[in-house]
Amino acid sequence: MLEEYFVDDLVYDDTKVVFVLESPHIQEVKNGYPVAGKSGLDMSLVLFNISEPFGKLIYEKIVNNIGLLNVSNFPLQKSAYENPDAKVVEFFETIRQNPRPRKNVKGSINLVIEKMLDNFKSRLEKHKDKKIVLCGRFAENAFDVIFKDNEFKAVLRVPHPSFNNWRKVRYQDKIEKLKKFIV
Repeated sequence: MLEEYFVDDLVYDDTKVVFVLESPHIQEVKNGYPVAGKSGLDMSLVLFNISEPFGKLIYEKIVNNIGLLNVSNFPLQKSAYENPDAKVVEFFETIRQNPRPRKNVKGSINLVIEKMLDNFKSRLEKHKDKKIVLCGRFAENAFDVIFKDNEFKAVLRVPHPSFNNWRKVRYQDKIEKLKKFIV
């Protein structure tokens, strides 16, 4: 039922830095690659002063050595689906608030979380020799359930690029570290 909403990772043989984000949304599903929308545009403008979504730069190999990986290959926001009333989509919206397994909750939501985190683990653990950029709390929380920072070459935690976060004064120290980290 959800196959048409699947968005694969973009990690190449020459990738040295992997950006980890939450999940695809409408533009990502439409274009078939991560960060194809407004957040992707903001990332490109801040990092490279280029007015194209970050995902497009990576997909078309305009920018090299960088990969993109979402915790979930499926959108976690109901608004990305034509039939947002499906039970699994309701779980996705709940999981989006917190990707950690629920204590004292039996049943399906923990199964969905477990499957998502197992899939995320199998995709990211192949890249322990690369630098990892965790974009936002969701990516950080999912990562922290499975991994420790010292399992990877290096890990940097930055705010999610949505809502122009990367341009906000309060995050400029982190963004300057990010610019040095990806070189």
